[in-house]
Amino acid sequence: MVIPKVVDYWSHVISGLHRISVVVPKPISEQILSSMLNHVLEPELRAHKLDFLQQQWVRIEVPDLDLMFSVTVVNGASRARLRASMQPQPASVTMRGNCASLLLMVSGQVDPDTLFFRRKLLIKGDTELGLEVKNLLDTIELEGRLPAPIYRATQQTAALILAKPELR
Repeated sequence: MVIPKVVDYWSHVISGLHRISVVVPKPISEQILSSMLNHVLEPELRAHKLDFLQQQWVRIEVPDLDLMFSVTVVNGASRARLRASMQPQPASVTMRGNCASLLLMVSGQVDPDTLFFRRKLLIKGDTELGLEVKNLLDTIELEGRLPAPIYRATQQTAALILAKPELR
């Protein structure tokens, strides 16, 4: 099975992801990240659940990937959209977690509160805004929003990370 191999070589996976993030030009990374976020969070955008991010940036830091990006909501011609930036932005709140912890969170295997209280998800800056983001993330179910093979791989990898505490 492919997934256990991924977990067995987690440090190599992280290293490969880091190399990709360094090689891909920032404008392309921004476009890909913005498109993915807008696709996955389309229901929340349509329901105006992300309007609280207008005029505010949330910085996401993934230290083991040496990755930092910021996200905000901008009003488009027809509707609000998420905009990602790889350039430093004046963030109102910063959320920081390693790749394994963030994968556990987005897969729904571990809730954001558990990661926060275990100090695996750090929130600094505007705490109220950070809690709004954290609470929103806790309500999102990715099944049906991600392509089925990616969703299954995410779930399987998260389950295996849970089984191997040294990876967390």
